[in-house]
Amino acid sequence: MSEPLVRLTAITKTYRAGEVDVPVLRGIDLTIDAGAHVAIMGRSGSGKSTLMNILGCLDQPSSGHYVLDGRDVSGLPDDAVSAIRGRTIGFVFQQFHLLPGRTVLENVELPMEYQEVPADERRARAAALLERVGLGHRLRHRPHQLSGGERQRVAIARSLANQPRLLLADEPTGALDSKASAVILDLFAELHAETGVTLVVVTHDDAVGAAAQRRVHVSDGRVVEG
Repeated sequence: MSEPLVRLTAITKTYRAGEVDVPVLRGIDLTIDAGAHVAIMGRSGSGKSTLMNILGCLDQPSSGHYVLDGRDVSGLPDDAVSAIRGRTIGFVFQQFHLLPGRTVLENVELPMEYQEVPADERRARAAALLERVGLGHRLRHRPHQLSGGERQRVAIARSLANQPRLLLADEPTGALDSKASAVILDLFAELHAETGVTLVVVTHDDAVGAAAQRRVHVSDGRVVEG
């Protein structure tokens, strides 16, 4: 049996608020196989966003071990974690996080700039990704000229720019209406089937959770099922 892409063992996260320790994650054990489509679900304050930040190497656990693609990334220095994150993980956020001063094409190119992909290859790959998400006719537009659903499709294209093994989406339909949300869910399903990327969606939306192959429920900083 192959090793899971993600293995969390006894993960805790505690924040300091003045004189008080505030535990957010309380011993998370979780494995995610390569190629899986998983929804991490829970109410506001359950710890699911903190869990996503640790999965995305945006934050370090207070204790425990996180093995990503065969390497223990918990406790690594920041530059090593940043390098792994840039090569291995793509992100989609609720509020898109597109740069307003850049065109749609330039926004999708950005992660490849950090990985020093040659300019011609960057442009070609970004254009192909935008064509794949149905925005090949919008390459020169700025984010403010797009609808919310279109901006999220740009963000999805950008998340795939460096051909990540793990794609993390944090409430990806939270800022969209029901019609745009359905388009995004269909697009995720198609891209997951086509690319085989491991897709982890953090959500409180039952419809988004129902689209996943597996649902992991988090409550009070613990995995309660899944």
